Amino acid sequence: MELEKELSSSDVERRREAVLRLSRVEGEEGSPEKARLLLRAMRDPSWRIRKTAVDILLGQYPVELYIEGLIGLLHLKDNAGARNTAIESLTRLGKEAAGHLTEAFDAADRDVRKLLIDIIGEIRDREFVPFLVRALRDEDENVRASAAEHLGAMREASAVDELVEMTRSGDLWTAYAAADALGAIGDTRAVPALVEALEIQALREPALRALGRLSDPSSLKDIVPFVDDQSSSVRNEALKALETMYQSGVLEASIIGAFQNVFGERTVEILLVQATKGKLSGRGAAILFLGLMRDEASLEPLLEMASDEIYVEEVKRALVFLGRGKPEVLLPLFERESPFLRRLVCEIAGEVASPVYFDVMVGLLGDSDGHVRSLAARAMANIGDARAAKHVLKLFTDEYVDVQEAAVESAGRLREGLEMSEVISMLEDRNPTVRRNAVLLLGETRSPDFVNALCFAQKDEEASVRRAVISALAAIRTPGSVNCMVRALADEDPEIRAAAALSLGSAGVSEASEPLCLLLRDSDDMVRAAAARALGMIASVDAVPQLAGLLSHSNGFVVTAAISALGKIGGEGAKKAILGMLDSGIDEVRRTAISSLAGFEGVQRSLIPFLRNRDWASRVAAIEALGLSGDARISEELGRIYDQEEDPTVKKAIERFLNG
Repeated sequence: MELEKELSSSDVERRREAVLRLSRVEGEEGSPEKARLLLRAMRDPSWRIRKTAVDILLGQYPVELYIEGLIGLLHLKDNAGARNTAIESLTRLGKEAAGHLTEAFDAADRDVRKLLIDIIGEIRDREFVPFLVRALRDEDENVRASAAEHLGAMREASAVDELVEMTRSGDLWTAYAAADALGAIGDTRAVPALVEALEIQALREPALRALGRLSDPSSLKDIVPFVDDQSSSVRNEALKALETMYQSGVLEASIIGAFQNVFGERTVEILLVQATKGKLSGRGAAILFLGLMRDEASLEPLLEMASDEIYVEEVKRALVFLGRGKPEVLLPLFERESPFLRRLVCEIAGEVASPVYFDVMVGLLGDSDGHVRSLAARAMANIGDARAAKHVLKLFTDEYVDVQEAAVESAGRLREGLEMSEVISMLEDRNPTVRRNAVLLLGETRSPDFVNALCFAQKDEEASVRRAVISALAAIRTPGSVNCMVRALADEDPEIRAAAALSLGSAGVSEASEPLCLLLRDSDDMVRAAAARALGMIASVDAVPQLAGLLSHSNGFVVTAAISALGKIGGEGAKKAILGMLDSGIDEVRRTAISSLAGFEGVQRSLIPFLRNRDWASRVAAIEALGLSGDARISEELGRIYDQEEDPTVKKAIERFLNG
């Protein structure tokens, strides 16, 4: 047969064309011979050919014509590609295949039986739960373990009794899998059996994991002793299990009580050993429990651990717990010489937010370290004492901008302690930094009551103040603030014009379209690009001719901004303008044009040539743009170029398209 010869060709494209010819013609009944040839193509070394065969067979032929042949591919031990293709296909068929798989089970060897269990398990149809439960008694341990794993993944409570018996069977391999499955199912009926499993060294780790997931407080007394086990792996799993229980809502007092009942005065000592010398994944849990213990003896060791960047967040969490229980124990730490420790304690105090820290925080607003001043300002806001507002305002003239920003944010949250008339009067301060931060503070309020004051500040001689006004007005967003931003489009400072344009675009102010179009002719390229982006955001159809006029601009940044805007606006005029940019010799411009055409109809023919463009990023852009078209011809073209493509990023993009 000619097609059979073609399928044996050394030419990948000829073999793929042969497979495509096996597609059913409309009105034609499924041919057993064609189905046989498609099954043969599933043994092909080319992933693309196998995938094409699968798509045709599963999409066009009745299951009865090929199901036995598909199951037969599972027996090909020397062809991993064919086996994997069969597994994928049978899983895709789902319930339609599952009945045939159960029928084939008893006659299969142990390797194929395991594959059948894995496929049925992945299908996740509860109709076949009894079959999976029966497989728990299979003669092969791998089949039993696989069945247990899938029943666990399905959280099948009806399998609990069988799985409990498996943990007690004496077969460590399957008992291990059963313990993990019981943890996944989450039925507390399994707790006694899992506690029994703790007596067997080889089963302690899965049993501890499972008990952690079940989070039954009654098992705390059985888990805690293993925090001091001889095996580091077991100690680690015990700590992680207890952490899981805490995160699942088991009461803190119950966990701490269990520690104290088992270890007594040695609790902190044991946890410190695990926090400093235990396995990496369990140290965080040990640090957590040190915090929950709220024992001052752990304070210094915890601070030492904070020097390790890996655990600094865990240490902070532990010290927050300690601080919430005994806020005063942190007070001496604010006097440390190390700026790092002062910063750390400031962060912790900010989370604890106890009034105990008010006076010390006022002092830290004048700390020699800028980070400490910034953190102290934010901590004051968290404490929420309105008296702090006047102290925070002193940071408006700090030497560091990030400290000023923290002061503005904090003052905004503490504004009940401020006389806003005094803040408005700061708009006339001699120091432009004070004026700028006063503007930003008014923006923090998001109150329309201050729009007039901000519009007045828009006339400030300092550009930094006027830039701040744009930020503040954008936060308020009222008709009055919009009018002020429109006026700012004529500001002498290009950064302000650009910021105003982008703010109007983000706010979706359609009435700003005309003045934004005027900015497309601005003398500053940054402003032109910002205006283009803003017009795209508000989807101004009237701006299409002006944006198209920017496509010949000498600045590529301006051109790409205009192309992106046209893509967002849409319409025939925009499409025509963008299509004209596909011939650009500038890679970034061409890529932007390709991407911007993604939402348009009738552009596939223009984009297909870029699938073979010399620039890999342009090829990826074309794949992603064409992926939205839903055109079957695109899949065929991508299939043809897949084996010839050398760039791994492009190949992955093609795979995402073909598998999507």
